[in-house]
Amino acid sequence: MLFSSLLSVGGLLLPSIHAAPAYVPRSPLAVRDATTTPGSTRVLSQQPDFSGDVTKCEGYSVHSVEHTSTGGIWATLSLLAECSAYGTDIHSLALSVEYETPTRLHVHIYDTHLHQYQLDNSIFPRPNATLSGSEASHKSDLKFEYEEKPFAFWVTRKSDGEVLFDTRAKGIPTYDDTIQIEGAYSNYTVLPAHPLIFEDQYLQISSKLPTGANIYGLGEVIAGSGYRRNESATVQTFWTRDVGDPVDENMYGVHAMYMEVRYNEKLKRLQSHGVFLLNSNGMDVILRDGVIEYRAIGGTLDFYFLSGPSPNDVAAQYAHTVGLPQVMPEWSFGFHLCRWGYTSVNDTRSTVTRMREAGIPLEVQWNDIDWMRHYREFQFDQNYDPAEYKAFVDELHSNGQHYIPIIDAAIGILYNDSDSFDVYERGHELDVWMKNPDGTEYVGAVWPGLTVFPDWFNPNMQGVWNEAFYNFSQVVDFDGIWLDMNEPSSFVDGSATNSTISLNETTIVPPNYTPSSPPVDFPEGYWPNTSGLSGNATIGGSLTYGANGSAPKNEALRRDLSSTDMESAKRQIGGYIPTIPYVDEPPYPIRNQAGRLSRNTVSPNATHYGGLQEYNVHNVWGTMEEYATNNMLQALKPGLRPFIVGRSTFAGAGRKTAHWLGDNYSTFAYMKRAIQGVLQFNLFAIPMVGPDTCGFNGNTDEELCNRWMQLSAFFPFYRNHNTKQAISQEPYIWDSVRDASIKAIKARYELLPYWQTLFAEAAHGGAPPVQPLFHEFSSPTYLAIDAQFLIGPSILVTPVLQPNESTVSGLFPTSNGVFWVDWWTHKKVDTSGGENVTLTLPLGEIGVHVRSGSVILVYDQAGYTIADTREGGYGILVVLDGKGYAEGVAKVDDGASLPVTEQTCLTFTAKNRSCLTSAPNGNYTIGGKLKTITIVGVWKVPKKVTFNGHVMDGHKVKYDSQTGTVRIKGVEGDLSSGWEVKWW
Repeated sequence: MLFSSLLSVGGLLLPSIHAAPAYVPRSPLAVRDATTTPGSTRVLSQQPDFSGDVTKCEGYSVHSVEHTSTGGIWATLSLLAECSAYGTDIHSLALSVEYETPTRLHVHIYDTHLHQYQLDNSIFPRPNATLSGSEASHKSDLKFEYEEKPFAFWVTRKSDGEVLFDTRAKGIPTYDDTIQIEGAYSNYTVLPAHPLIFEDQYLQISSKLPTGANIYGLGEVIAGSGYRRNESATVQTFWTRDVGDPVDENMYGVHAMYMEVRYNEKLKRLQSHGVFLLNSNGMDVILRDGVIEYRAIGGTLDFYFLSGPSPNDVAAQYAHTVGLPQVMPEWSFGFHLCRWGYTSVNDTRSTVTRMREAGIPLEVQWNDIDWMRHYREFQFDQNYDPAEYKAFVDELHSNGQHYIPIIDAAIGILYNDSDSFDVYERGHELDVWMKNPDGTEYVGAVWPGLTVFPDWFNPNMQGVWNEAFYNFSQVVDFDGIWLDMNEPSSFVDGSATNSTISLNETTIVPPNYTPSSPPVDFPEGYWPNTSGLSGNATIGGSLTYGANGSAPKNEALRRDLSSTDMESAKRQIGGYIPTIPYVDEPPYPIRNQAGRLSRNTVSPNATHYGGLQEYNVHNVWGTMEEYATNNMLQALKPGLRPFIVGRSTFAGAGRKTAHWLGDNYSTFAYMKRAIQGVLQFNLFAIPMVGPDTCGFNGNTDEELCNRWMQLSAFFPFYRNHNTKQAISQEPYIWDSVRDASIKAIKARYELLPYWQTLFAEAAHGGAPPVQPLFHEFSSPTYLAIDAQFLIGPSILVTPVLQPNESTVSGLFPTSNGVFWVDWWTHKKVDTSGGENVTLTLPLGEIGVHVRSGSVILVYDQAGYTIADTREGGYGILVVLDGKGYAEGVAKVDDGASLPVTEQTCLTFTAKNRSCLTSAPNGNYTIGGKLKTITIVGVWKVPKKVTFNGHVMDGHKVKYDSQTGTVRIKGVEGDLSSGWEVKWW
């Protein structure tokens, strides 16, 4: 349909056209997967040439087997019988088995002709092997075994004899009945047979699991079951999409990795292992009792098995497999503030001023898409005049603060001959935008209206990206970049134009999703008709929560207390581009909750440089943007650690980016769910992660924001952000939130040397900075706990997650004599009645406890900025265990440089209830002095305290007999040198 008119908006001519008719797919997801009654119908094929019947498939047989120089094997597999379930059978496969490290086994099943897509090493660098030679298999803790006909394999951990992954169909349960997912019976849960299937657009493989398996990972997801996945009713889909934080659906990121944890009765401890499938195609992974099944719509079966055996071992082994996370700039651990709706430079500046007037530390100010002219990236809105914008950012920097703007994924096009946009024009000139199959530019629609999308495979794209940001930086000296909408998101289905449909002839209309009215929803129990739109916890002295007669509980809160040559040979070296017969509607319809694969994103038939289609690489689009942006920042600010926060991530993205948990909601349920998100991404080796604090969608209120500002202060990434038109939720809005925020941020800033140490260790060895309890305490008791979490091994956080409550029950592990002391008061937690302890935490307080036997380097005094805090010097916190012993390490560097060439590791040891020593090792000179030493667990008043043999003046030593705490002030010690403190 032709344009009926052109609408002039701010000098741009925009189309005013009739809406295109909605596309109705042949088998809508609602029909396939949303029935109210149980059934036995399998997932129907979307193409009539394929049966969708996997029971007719017989698998493959092994023919030739060769032992490789690396101790593994290489074999060929032949199809036993035609199958054609959801694609064309591939008759000949290759099997590669490589023992890469003592704890990692690589098993790869791929098509002999190498026509199936595999990620290039430039996108996903394969991990290096440390084992070589014919003895490699003997040095591994993993053992690969197989049956020849039909081919099946299993992987055993040799140290305890546990079979970790087992594809032998005879041992795997089948299911002909559906089971409920999200309240509806799902056909995807029918598992009628478990043959190995390898077709051009359908791969299937299953493994036996223990009954009641403890599975973690398989994300990105907000799982209704919590951090531990529902082992009997899960369908996890991997197809990135723009969606507001749904429960049990596919969303922004793809991480096809899981960790399984089993309790070993003989060893009396938890034993863990990991499984990672490297495949960038769309995929479903199904969990039912006793089975995990993979169903991919392309690619290969490229498995990495990780032996563990501890949970932290698995996390570290996975990080080494996908890439160790980047060390972060120290300033990025400060408090960040943003909202969609700072409509001008002055509006943003006013927020910064009010934060300082309220005394709430603000390290980083952000802007959402308000700064853009008509939401076009790199063009300035009239209320963000370049000169004024530059002056504002310069002010932030002069005050020791930082600035981050948003950049969305799509680039606005030119609407007519008088329109001008240098970024689009430069990209058009160098031909770097994604294409339609006919070679024309693919045109979708996002916030700017009709848009094109960067092609990260194009060798000229990096230059265009660098140039755009360089020009932007001449006005706005940004410190980091926020990458949103990079799934990539598109508000329409398909390309608006191609070689036969011009811009003037398109029938696609970009919808306007900009909020036009305030959201009316508030957290559960808040009644705006009575309480108004203030969000206050009390009005006229009465609680607003429950004023409508309903005080619901947080239903999301649940707790259960009870070899190189071979690698080169099997990649598509030379650039073979796969042919995809059914690129828009693959025969197997993965459970994409948006429905059609092109819905709300770029169509799978969109084409990249060289002819590669989006079908194969959709799930890595966002991560490739993050890589390009990281490269840009390193070129623009050489020698400094880049800071990028991206929404869509793929395995290995932590090497280049941080992540926030997306468009969440202002409810207590989503505050609780933020914990599972942080735990999940720490397992995925993307440790710098956190939610939109106080919630993005909807209206928050005083109580929720109070609790959430305190909780997020103990997450790695700490940002308050909300949507346009919602009530303001900056922490100065309510006095109680202001006070709670100041208290929590003070603790956070004091703990920054500890955070920096944990992230340095993650960047070097892969250990996750934030962990669930069972990572440190090897008991089944803690396997379901995701309402508490550990920061490293030494800090336990217990928040109040229920509305209208001032107490919370938490578990405080006591194995091996462990006890816990309160961070705020240094009082010991009373576990004489058991590990389940009820804490009294009125509004404005959060449970933070320090593990006995810990020594932690802290900053002595929290300042307004991190630079101020760092200049104030250091402190030491020691919590002696029952034997008078404690230990800890701290890794200190300048907090900014990349690569990290100068670093000093401090090793602290307290012993004999009377002595604390520090031993430095490294080449970084620590400038700040040691000001204060606090030792908890000294139960006799010390008569004398010495530092390096010099007696400390009595007025510098304070003793608290209630907590057994000795506090030594005015130390002025040199952390770069060894020192010793004694007390007796």
